[in-house]
Amino acid sequence: MNDTTLKPKTPWMKILLVVSLGLNLAVAGLIIGAKMSGHGGGKNPYAGGTGMRVLMHALPSEKRAEARVFFRQNREKHRMNGTGMRGSLDNIGAAIAAQPFDAEALNDAFNKQKAHIQAMTQDAQQAFVAIVADMTDAERLQYVDNMKKQRQKWRKAHQRKLKN
Repeated sequence: MNDTTLKPKTPWMKILLVVSLGLNLAVAGLIIGAKMSGHGGGKNPYAGGTGMRVLMHALPSEKRAEARVFFRQNREKHRMNGTGMRGSLDNIGAAIAAQPFDAEALNDAFNKQKAHIQAMTQDAQQAFVAIVADMTDAERLQYVDNMKKQRQKWRKAHQRKLKN
């Protein structure tokens, strides 16, 4: 027999196999973690059991499109001259971190945020009233039924969290 026909084994194949296995396990762990946290695909983590979002999601699709048009048209107005809620939170954070601390500046930052939220809520409320006023009696009853179904669906999905 000729010993020269056997090729020596190279260690890089073992290293490549171990790295590949590690990457596969990492990806599998990320996917499983996302599913277990409840933020995996197919779920809307922001469609909670209360608030304006529930009202929006319960609308019939053609009426939901009308609401989207309103929010799209008023987007810049609701961003507080480009700063939006993040800018508001930045202002609150700056007031808290200020040296020396000024309680009046913090109150002012909170009041500006509150005024912005009230203006956005008032505009959204007027839009929803106009949309609902344009519905027929049957559409309004279906809308209320959709809201109840959404609330029950949310409660069922979060029942375990609510008990703890």
